[in-house]
Amino acid sequence: MNNKDSLSLFILLPILLTSMIAYGQENIVELTGAVTSQNNSVSNILVVNINSKKSTITNIKGVFSIEVKSHDTLQFSAVHYRTKEIIIIDEVLNQKTILVDLEEKVVNLDEVVILRHNLTGQVALDIKAFDTKPGITSSSLGLPKANIKVKTKNERLLFEADDGKLIKFYGVAATINITKLINKISGRTKELKDRILLDKYIKIENKIDNLFSKKVLSKELGIPQMNIADFLDFCLNQPDFSKLRDTTNALQILEYFKSKSYEYKKANGLN
Repeated sequence: MNNKDSLSLFILLPILLTSMIAYGQENIVELTGAVTSQNNSVSNILVVNINSKKSTITNIKGVFSIEVKSHDTLQFSAVHYRTKEIIIIDEVLNQKTILVDLEEKVVNLDEVVILRHNLTGQVALDIKAFDTKPGITSSSLGLPKANIKVKTKNERLLFEADDGKLIKFYGVAATINITKLINKISGRTKELKDRILLDKYIKIENKIDNLFSKKVLSKELGIPQMNIADFLDFCLNQPDFSKLRDTTNALQILEYFKSKSYEYKKANGLN
């Protein structure tokens, strides 16, 4: 190698090294995600980037942030969930957001009654040592209406105001339910029905608030964070929103929000 070639290599080597370092760093992004679950808490879930060994935990709403690059593997683990691993594909990397639904661990145990004496301290042995019997409940006693759902305050008031038939016929005679008639005329029956509907909406709003933070919804739906509360009110007043009242499936709720986000953005000039 002559002096000219050596000089060229000396000049180019720092440039090549700088380019290689920059190339290795340019694809690293800050990924924001949310962990969801039907029943259990989504806070303090351990999130580990297996490739970079970096880790974080979710906040009280299941939200987390962690640095990733394409094809990194994220591992989600907690005592009450099955461990889950997700490979970061380019689509997720470009969106910089991810939604993760975890499956809870279900441990089936025999029903036991622990007495205060003759215990070994070893659960497996103590369980087998006692002859257990089912607990006494209103259902096991065969009490009437044992499985009826407990009514809320407004549901009880509506039952009292609107119970029974308005008119009862007895052959050629008839009687009028005065209490029911007065409540209908005064508007009390409608007011109580509206209260019950509002109770359901508040319950749904609380459920949504526990599943998704405004920041996550804003990124997923492309709606400014300051408009999220107004968007939720828009959804609650849609005729087809009633089908989500009893669901606990976070992905199903998010898909519904996505379907309504286009209409909302168009109506509010957010496209």
